[in-house]
Amino acid sequence: PLVDNWVKEAAPCALGARRSTDHQYPPSFRMLHVEDDSLVRKSLELRVLRKLKVPFDIAENGAEAVRLILEEKVRYDFVLMDNQMPFMMGELATRALRAGNFEGMIVGMTGDPLGCVERDDFEASGLNECVTKDTPGISRIAQLISSFSLDKEE
Repeated sequence: PLVDNWVKEAAPCALGARRSTDHQYPPSFRMLHVEDDSLVRKSLELRVLRKLKVPFDIAENGAEAVRLILEEKVRYDFVLMDNQMPFMMGELATRALRAGNFEGMIVGMTGDPLGCVERDDFEASGLNECVTKDTPGISRIAQLISSFSLDKEE
């Protein structure tokens, strides 16, 4: 239900009235989207990431994200991390990344409500911020990604 709502509504709200952007990012900027749900991955890609023209890679679970960043030494500035995933949850992946000295921004994205133990643990794992999988959360993700743009709007 939350996903269905933001799939339909997120793009106009996240990007305001603009239909496209000319955002440019530093040549070295890389983002990793860590999400096991293919509908959420594709929806966020089409509704936000492509419109912001942000370069990004995808990992389907926390273990893959940890492998890419800590073992393969792929450099990312921004990691968008789901929590409820198979193999390694976002909370554990975030703790592993921080323990491995990853200093980039990690934003958690979850459907868990405020006050839920899983969400509380996720928020305490080393996230820079945690958002809900709804229209305001997706809008916040767009704002955070845009903060890395070379052509920030006033």
